[in-house]
Amino acid sequence: MGGAIVSEIRKVFTTRLWWGMLLGMALLAGLIALGFAALVGTDFGEDPGTGANPFAEMNVGTAQLIYNAGLVQSFTTLFPLALGVLLITSEYRHQTISATFLSTPRRWVVLVSKSVAVVVIGFVYAVTHAIASVAGGGAMLAGKGHPTLLGDGEVWQSLGIGILAFVVWTMLGFGFGMLVRNQVAAVLIAVGFSLIGQIALNIIFAVTDWIWAARWLPGNLTTGMLITVDPTGGATDASTQPYFEQWWLSALILVGYTAVLAIAGSVLTAKRDIT
Repeated sequence: MGGAIVSEIRKVFTTRLWWGMLLGMALLAGLIALGFAALVGTDFGEDPGTGANPFAEMNVGTAQLIYNAGLVQSFTTLFPLALGVLLITSEYRHQTISATFLSTPRRWVVLVSKSVAVVVIGFVYAVTHAIASVAGGGAMLAGKGHPTLLGDGEVWQSLGIGILAFVVWTMLGFGFGMLVRNQVAAVLIAVGFSLIGQIALNIIFAVTDWIWAARWLPGNLTTGMLITVDPTGGATDASTQPYFEQWWLSALILVGYTAVLAIAGSVLTAKRDIT
């Protein structure tokens, strides 16, 4: 098992894909956090009806929103999602999966090893994402004379939860990639739903007042995990928000999605013929 895990990790880190996507993700995460930090002290984001504004002043909730802005906006989640898909579908596209299964006949060993490798690279991406976000957001806040609140425990808790969310999104992509082996189709479907499908569903659920349904979308679950303190200072009604009030409940549901995809994909991969 140990040798199989090392082999799978080497497969990942000996290609140019991982660091190319890593650099792009880090740049985007830093810029998004910087942009959100620039809004602090402005009227941008104010709700005309309630007057609630998450950027009115710098507080713990606003700091959580800034340092996890890329994940909250579901932009940087596209990177771990796509990476997870590519790590497994590339094996089928280049037919290296045949050699992998022949060298390690027990397929469950291969699948467990690949899962460990995905978690490792997901963690690397997650830590890099957190560093880039803190650097971008913190620099802008300091430049504008606002407190960064990086000494607050709840801010660090949110960053830690963000790392967990990032790893889970990588596993989501991996599980989906095992179900849909065609690389192009898997990437387009996964990224398309995450970027466009969730936006469309959020609009539909908002129009129909199906807030309960919106809370089950992966993107909203991620936001519910990351922002544990209301950045508006209680000016918004929690019952009208598309997030569960407990971050751990959002985390459990998101992990549940991952487990279902991973188990279903593993069962099918173990039974499918290879060429």
